[in-house]
Amino acid sequence: MKLDNDVELLDGLPALYIKSLSAIVCSDLHLGYEGVHASKGMFIPKINFKKIKEILKKAAEKTKAKNIIVVGDIKNEFSDVHIEEFNEFREFVSYVRDDLKIKGITLIKGNHDNFIDRFRQSLKFEIFAQEAVLGGYLFFHGEELPKSKGGRLLIMGHLHPAIAVYNKIGVKEKLRCFLYGRLSDGRNVVVLPAMNYFAQGVDVNQDEVTRMAPIFQRMLDVDKMHALCLGEDEILDFGTIGDLRKIGRNAS
Repeated sequence: MKLDNDVELLDGLPALYIKSLSAIVCSDLHLGYEGVHASKGMFIPKINFKKIKEILKKAAEKTKAKNIIVVGDIKNEFSDVHIEEFNEFREFVSYVRDDLKIKGITLIKGNHDNFIDRFRQSLKFEIFAQEAVLGGYLFFHGEELPKSKGGRLLIMGHLHPAIAVYNKIGVKEKLRCFLYGRLSDGRNVVVLPAMNYFAQGVDVNQDEVTRMAPIFQRMLDVDKMHALCLGEDEILDFGTIGDLRKIGRNAS
C-alpha cells in the first residue's frame, strides 16, 4: 500500500519502504529479548531474531533496498547491553550487510537503546539521539516530542500499535497495524508496528494511548488516525480509530 509516490507500506510486513532513500524502515526489534528475560528467570522460546530475519529478507527481496533505518529500540534492556543483545545486534549487522547486501544501517535511538553507542565504531553504523531529519523525513522514536519542525512526513515507533477485534464467540484477537494521520501543524505522521515477535501491541481502539507517547497529548488525535493492519501479504485499512471505538461500543 502506497502512502504517496515515495513511501510504501510493505504488504503483510511491519516495515515501510522509502524509495528516494532506498531504505527499509522498521522499529522496536528488541534484540536479545529472550536472553534478557532468561537472566531474570523467565524462559521463552528463542525465536524473535529468526522471525526478524525472515521479515527483513522478504522486505529486501521486494524492495532491493540499499539502506535500513531502525526507528528505535533495536535492543531490549534499559540499564546496560546484555550479552545476548550484543550477540544478536552483531549478527543483525552481519546478516543485513552480508546476506541481504544492505550496506547502510542507521539507528534512531529509543528509550531501550542506552549504551548502544559504544559499538558504533566497531560495527560501523550511523546513530542519532532520539530524532533525525533524513531526505526530508523526520524519524523519531516517540517517547519524547520531536524538536524539529521539518519533515514532510514524521515516522515513529515506540507505541507498538495494534487493534483489538473479536470473533463470533467473543474471543479477542489482535492485529498489528500502522497508524496514519495528521498532526495539528498539518504534517502527516505514521506510527510503525513493532517488529518484535512477542510484542503483540497496544490496543489503540481500546486503551488510552495519550500517556504512552506525548505526541498524542500535544499534537495528534488518535481517534482521527487510520488503522492500516497487517494482513496475509496485504495491508488492510480498518478505518479510523474513532470509528472502531464506536463499533466496539455499539457491539457491547
